[in-house]
Amino acid sequence: MSEWDSWVAFVQGHAANDYYNNAPGDSPATWHIQIGGHDGSVYAKSADFDGTFDQTEMAKMSKASNGDETDIFTTPPKGYTIVRVVPASSEFNVLTGKKKGDAGRLLYVARCSTTMVTALVDVTNCSRGCESKAMDAFSVGITEGINAGI
Repeated sequence: MSEWDSWVAFVQGHAANDYYNNAPGDSPATWHIQIGGHDGSVYAKSADFDGTFDQTEMAKMSKASNGDETDIFTTPPKGYTIVRVVPASSEFNVLTGKKKGDAGRLLYVARCSTTMVTALVDVTNCSRGCESKAMDAFSVGITEGINAGI
């Protein structure tokens, strides 16, 4: 296991635990995490991360999550719709999206000082409340990662 694999497990564990503790019980979620560079490169990902984003799409999501001007809303990653960029804290924003044709597959992207974290979250019985709880949980995972030195 590389150092980056342990960071994937760290962020995934904090996000999944926060979601489990705060989301509706009838809407369980499975979390898939990927960590990479601002340039769209991939350092490590959870074994079941099945996103097929190319490096150009990853770099564009990195820039958009940082608040930089991109065409992410008109030209999103293949198969996804980008919904918005939300300021999650003074340290980072969260880019949110959904998979087209699968309302239960949520996409979250945050850019830390030296890395970018992408989450694909599969939610059963997905609702706006679950989406909000998932975004909050992702933010907890990112905050814990930043606090630990990711």
